[in-house]
Formats: sequence, structure tokens, C-alpha cells
Amino acid sequence: MEVSIGGIIGLYGGMICGILGWWFGRKKARENRGLDELYYHIWQNAKSYSWYVTLGAIYVLFSLIMFGIELSNAMVLGILLLTHLGSWGIIGIILSINMSSTVPLQPSRVKFGLIVIATSIIVFTIISIMTKNWMFLLLSILPNLIGLFSAFIPKREDSKLTK
Repeated sequence: MEVSIGGIIGLYGGMICGILGWWFGRKKARENRGLDELYYHIWQNAKSYSWYVTLGAIYVLFSLIMFGIELSNAMVLGILLLTHLGSWGIIGIILSINMSSTVPLQPSRVKFGLIVIATSIIVFTIISIMTKNWMFLLLSILPNLIGLFSAFIPKREDSKLTK
């Protein structure tokens, strides 16, 4: 049995960084009185919506298995964990911006951005699995950034010059 030192460092280092980030974020939010009913409402809804995204990922993974693509248990669990936590965070950010911003995000731009992100992740994951080369996942970074920017940056109104 071969032990992957990088995998162990990434697994436990990521967990430690995540817990520290969560703890410091909650501490800062508590100091600024940010842990109110609206906060809990937003993140409960985000968690609820992220289960729908996770369900979609489960169907995609089952479809891949039905088409004869072999997936390891660790790969499937990693994809599901990343899908669930990533969608929870992204949906939570979208809901937080919409609830607290004076200029809410446009639903059409958010939907477009999320469709671009989901499509690029699905396509490049399938290519990576079929070619057995995870480097293809790096190609999804640019479309994901485009999707994030189009979803989270509100459309600017044409500024009129006044004389």
C-alpha cells in the first residue's frame, strides 16, 4: 500500500484551514453583530438549495457509471463533497448579496453564470475521467471565473456625464 504524503497534507491541511476560517469568520461576525435571524435564514436556504445541486451531481455520476466509466469511491465522494460544499458557499454568497445589497443581482445574469460554471465543471470532469488525466480540470478555471464574474458583478448602468 502506497501512502500519498501530498494527499494527507491536502486532506487534513484543508480541513484545518476550513475550520480556522469558519471559526475566525464566526468570531468576526459575532463582534459585528452579524449572527442574526437573516444570517441563519440565508444559510439555511443555501443549505437547502445545495442539496438539489448535490442530487444533480449524483445523477451525473450514476449516468457516467451506466455508460461504463469506472469511478473510484474516493473520486465519487470527493466530487460529491466538493459539489455540496461549493454550491452551499456560492448560493449563500448570492443570497447574502441579494439580501444586503442596495443593488440586487439580476437573476438572469446569476442563472447564466451558474449555468456556465456547472457546464464547465461537468464537461471537464467527464473529459478528465475519460482520459484519466486530472489536468483537464485546470482548463475549467477560466470558464468558472467568467461565470462567477458574470453572476456576482451587477450590470453597470451607462453613466451620463453632467455638465
